[in-house]
Amino acid sequence: MSERRAAVAVRRGRAAKAPLTAESILEAALGLIRQHGVDAVALRQVAEQVETGPASLYAYFAGRDVLLEHVLDAAYGQVQLVDAHDHADGWRGALAATIVNTVETLEQYPGLGSIALGTIPVLPGALRLAEHELALMDAGDVSADRAALAVDLIAQFAASSAIERTVRSSSRGGDGEREQVHTTYANADPGRFPRIRQHAALLTAPDEQARRGFAIRVLIDGIEGSTS
Repeated sequence: MSERRAAVAVRRGRAAKAPLTAESILEAALGLIRQHGVDAVALRQVAEQVETGPASLYAYFAGRDVLLEHVLDAAYGQVQLVDAHDHADGWRGALAATIVNTVETLEQYPGLGSIALGTIPVLPGALRLAEHELALMDAGDVSADRAALAVDLIAQFAASSAIERTVRSSSRGGDGEREQVHTTYANADPGRFPRIRQHAALLTAPDEQARRGFAIRVLIDGIEGSTS
């Protein structure tokens, strides 16, 4: 068999490559971010995952920044929305649970929270999330002006919480870091920092879940509260 025929036979024996689509590109980018984080992901790496060249991606996304905006929106589309009638605490509980789900979704993709802080949400995944939050607040008789501000505040909280997890995970401080902080607080100068010294245990005891739960309760209390 000639070399040319052999090459044709090899090509015919291969499985057909999946067609390149915006969805396949986003899936590849999400997988890379989950594994390596946003900062380590380049267009060349994404292109390799979908078996094409970087130039081919520009037919779907104008550049890395645009791609990451759509990746963020794809992540927002994964957030599990909680309805008021499905939660014992009604709209407040449903909103709190939806916020937690948003944070946990962003945490699956290290560094994506930083993209969220710098992005104005205009894509379908973000709009889906905002629409749900507005519907929950409408069910709680939150005024439209407060609800509109709350959507932005909730997005900032979710993004910054996800960033904090990424930073903490990379530092790998763990319980040893907490003990060190507690020791520093407990031994603080009583003349300058008496309350820090007195409340050292209280300041360092709450775990991440307790801190997040408290922050979300305060956030929703503020949303629901009367305008000053």
